[in-house]
Parts: sequence; C-alpha cells; structure tokens
Amino acid sequence: MSAAAVVDEGADDDAARIPVWIALSGLYLDIEVERFHDAIAATLAASPFPLDALQAMLVHDVHPVLFTNLIAPAGVWDGFDEAWLVARIRARGGRRSRGLARWFRGDIDAQWRAVAAKIGALRAGAGPT
Repeated sequence: MSAAAVVDEGADDDAARIPVWIALSGLYLDIEVERFHDAIAATLAASPFPLDALQAMLVHDVHPVLFTNLIAPAGVWDGFDEAWLVARIRARGGRRSRGLARWFRGDIDAQWRAVAAKIGALRAGAGPT
C-alpha cells in the first residue's frame, strides 16, 4: 500500500508524518540497511520537520513498534506493511518507550547519526554524503 493510500485512511495531522514513519522503518529491516541510508535521508530531508523532531519520531513512534525486529532470529527483511505500521504507531499515541525498547537503541542510534548527517547535507544543498 502506498503512503498516499495510508494517509487517505488516517488523520490529516499525520499526513506529513506517515512518509517519515515509513522511511524510518527501513532502519529496522533484517538486512544491511546502510544501502538504504540515501533514500531514507532523501525522504526525511524533504519533510517539513526539523532534525530533532525527526529523531523524536524515530525514538518515540517507530522504535517502540519495530525494535523487536532487531532481535528476532528471522526478522522482516523485505519491508513492513505500511498500513500496519501506521496503525500501530497511532495506537501507541506517542507514549514514551519503557522496558525492553530502551535496551535496543544502540544500533539504531548509530544508524540515525549516519542518516542525520546525510539529511544535513541534503538540506544544505550538498547532496548525500
């Protein structure tokens, strides 16, 4: 399902967040996600959100829903269902992570730093790094 189709089914205030959530979900796939950094950064750089808001969406919206894929023996590798992802994030209502989700942020923090640098370069007009 496309991000546009998901937006049509949801709240208007999420319209700009949904492409961000979907892009950030790529960091949780059970593959070498570094090859997707440029595409993720391009989507995030085109969003209306400042870098700190994008990081907050990663930590408080996407991470609590998808962190278990990082520890699954055979996790999702071909992409998360977008409608499922949006529904799960909306159901959480932006609640802060507690418990296990906090323990599995190390790799995601490293992935975020790499993507954030690319976002900065794109927004500065330098292109991806």
